Amino acid sequence: MAATRVGVMRRIIVVAAVCAFALAATPAAAIVGGKPAQPGQFSYVANISIAGSFGCTGSLIAPRWVLTAGHCGSLTGALSQGLLPTPIAWPPPFYGVQLGSVRADGQGAERHSVIEVRVDSDYLLTNGTGNDVTLLELDTPSQIAPVKIAAVGERRIWEPGALATIAGFGTTAENASGPPSQMQVAQVPITTDDYCASAYPSGLSTIADDGSFDPQTMLCAGYPQGGTDTCQGDSGGPLLTPAANGELRLVAATSFGAGCAQAGKPGVYARLAEGPIRRFIAGVAPDAFVPEPGATAPPSGTTPRLKPKPKPKRHRTVKGHTRRHRPRRR
Repeated sequence: MAATRVGVMRRIIVVAAVCAFALAATPAAAIVGGKPAQPGQFSYVANISIAGSFGCTGSLIAPRWVLTAGHCGSLTGALSQGLLPTPIAWPPPFYGVQLGSVRADGQGAERHSVIEVRVDSDYLLTNGTGNDVTLLELDTPSQIAPVKIAAVGERRIWEPGALATIAGFGTTAENASGPPSQMQVAQVPITTDDYCASAYPSGLSTIADDGSFDPQTMLCAGYPQGGTDTCQGDSGGPLLTPAANGELRLVAATSFGAGCAQAGKPGVYARLAEGPIRRFIAGVAPDAFVPEPGATAPPSGTTPRLKPKPKPKRHRTVKGHTRRHRPRRR
């Protein structure tokens, strides 16, 4: 089986000892060709442990919600592992989340337990490797500023050719024995959907091997020659692009890939800022998004005033009847 963004053996060993009934290991993924993140950078990038062992990367998208990959939350695993993707989630006590530290050991981190695990309801066999998103609800609100998911009206910032930033706590090589001591970051260009579809064609044989590209729920990023990519342990980590004001926006999350940093095999990311996954997130964490351009929001803690409905205007009586205007529907 081709290597995906997963840490299969580690998960099987750790979880089997804790939960013998488990059907599959929970996957993960990391950065090849990157460099260590500096202290204070990317505080919203989460280091997620499962059953006490490092598992996946994630992003704080709202004070109480961390987003990671669907296969990091699904009890039954991922189709690209030859397993059965379902929204059935691992129990919340299995998870631990660290924020605000670039150190793999969590030095100086804000630590959280998890009280709810929500795998995308469409993370199903019928959708192949798509809808690869899980939301973790933290025990207490984080004091760290979340990274916001891009507005639909900012679509141009993740067009093909845009240079995106990836970050994660995963390995720095496909066959590495373990992850580095510090979060890694790198930049990769977003590819066209056609290029990604040719790299990951549809069909049952390819889905069960490398995965299959779905433009509704995925986008790809990487250099044609390879060399820079996410890898084992980076699953669920962010793909970020700068908005017009320079702020980084979250547009996608690490999902899968054929090996790590291979030529002609870009990384595949869950498409967050538009389409079905955006709708799923909005139903759980509606404050995870940047306001649409031109939209105005009331000050925090206030309730917008509603204009009073106009009183019906009385008109002259015609043939013994009084006519009224109906108020316009708002």
